[in-house]
Amino acid sequence: MMQGILWVTLVVTVTLATAFSDPSDDDCLDIAVIGGGIGGAYTGWRLRDRGLSISVFEYSDRVGGRLFSAELPVAPGTYLDFGGMRFRASVHTTLNRTATEIGLTIIPFKQGYGIPDETLWYTRGKRMRNTDLGTRRVPYNLDEDERKDPDILIRELLKNNVNISSSSFLSLEELYSLTTTDGTPLYKMTIDNFYGRYASREAYNYVLDTSGWAEAVGPQGALKVLKVYLPHSGGTGQSEEFQTIEGGMGRVPQTLMEKFLKASASHKLHLNHQLMRMEKRQTGGYNLRFRKTQTTEGVTTPVQTSTSDVTMCARKVVLAAQKECIQEIDFPEFKNNPEIVKNLDSVLGFPAGRIYLAYNTKWWKNGNPDITHSKSDLPNRQTYDWSTGTNNVSIIMASYHDGDFAHYWRELSQFGTPIPGSLPGVNAVTDVVKKRAEKYLSAIYNVSQADIPEAVGGAMMLWDKYPFSAAWSYFKPGFDERQVRDVVYKPSPSDHVYIVSNSWAADDMQGWSEGSLRAVDAVIAKYFSG
Repeated sequence: MMQGILWVTLVVTVTLATAFSDPSDDDCLDIAVIGGGIGGAYTGWRLRDRGLSISVFEYSDRVGGRLFSAELPVAPGTYLDFGGMRFRASVHTTLNRTATEIGLTIIPFKQGYGIPDETLWYTRGKRMRNTDLGTRRVPYNLDEDERKDPDILIRELLKNNVNISSSSFLSLEELYSLTTTDGTPLYKMTIDNFYGRYASREAYNYVLDTSGWAEAVGPQGALKVLKVYLPHSGGTGQSEEFQTIEGGMGRVPQTLMEKFLKASASHKLHLNHQLMRMEKRQTGGYNLRFRKTQTTEGVTTPVQTSTSDVTMCARKVVLAAQKECIQEIDFPEFKNNPEIVKNLDSVLGFPAGRIYLAYNTKWWKNGNPDITHSKSDLPNRQTYDWSTGTNNVSIIMASYHDGDFAHYWRELSQFGTPIPGSLPGVNAVTDVVKKRAEKYLSAIYNVSQADIPEAVGGAMMLWDKYPFSAAWSYFKPGFDERQVRDVVYKPSPSDHVYIVSNSWAADDMQGWSEGSLRAVDAVIAKYFSG
């Protein structure tokens, strides 16, 4: 177990290869849940009291998936969230209700999405405040009608070039009926294509650089931008305060799993199991062939031995995993059906990552006392004044990035040695990563790199490798998510195999834990209600 990782003690049943080499019908589980993230944990918890034998199989040695929290020992009383870190109670209603029901404490997430008056923008070598956006002080050669706050600019580009007839909330039916001024269905366009038609190249760069996100532009469907920047059913509610969980968001799946396991002796958790193949049984149900894995300091790899594969039987299978993981499972009923293959490949994944650094002083506040957040065009993209331990050691989220920048930091992380006070293994910050991050922080906060004190600790996580090749997903152009989602919940009508994943989530929830929870609820309501 990694030092400082928050973990709920779980009763784990370890399977043996010889015990399941040829399972009989009597050995079949009622339900096998593949994936121990929040989707898998919530599935088990929702079905816990139905008298079923349910096992959850997890690729790694921990529960939580992308809801992963850690305590940094050099700053006691603090926690770091490497994946999901916030939610809105009125929008993410399932998460809010579930966290309350399982006894977790919900607290304010004070950093929000970045408070405008407490946010610093740094692009093209220039520092800007909120009042500079949309003025001639921004370092972009914008057309006069583009010289606006970037959020306002995007909204006006949409309103002026798409046949939006209502300022009220838009349903999915209305969204998919929208066309551009030349009659092109908006959902068939990429975001880049939309900007290419209706904005200057400088406006494109302005939006990209000031958004803080690589996914503000790109090859995903243009409807994504409209969903974020215009009212619609199920929007993210930009004006509402954010919440989080005391002790880290990782406590949600951990607590769900703990309560699932305690509900019945027939409920099991099998860590370090990778589902490789599913085969239909003549007598009904499925043989599930797993490869055993091993996890060393957070890095999980297959066990390459002749006895590393085990076979188990299940009457129903719930796949609570990312798109890429599901696509890699050898299941002929999926692989040999072109329509299923197409629908599973309907979304694009975006990798992301975070880097935290700890110091004995909040040096980034020197000359910036009211700044809690920054956005820049540098590879660290966003920063947050994170938290302070009981020993007055303070933590800055030195980088919150997505897209190709995850690969940039991955390459750097292969060099150097872990800094003192760093979390070990996959979460280590090397001296090379620290130095590069401080170079960017120096520029953003206008503090000489020579005046930055020595870091006393750090941690990082990159969501760019199997089983998390991406941090979130968005629909590709040309796909109608309403039709895709109905298929993805139960791709093969003749099979009892279901998918609960936020990769295809509804209502702009593909980047939120709420998306997984809603998928679970939808599948249970439709297929497990009897």
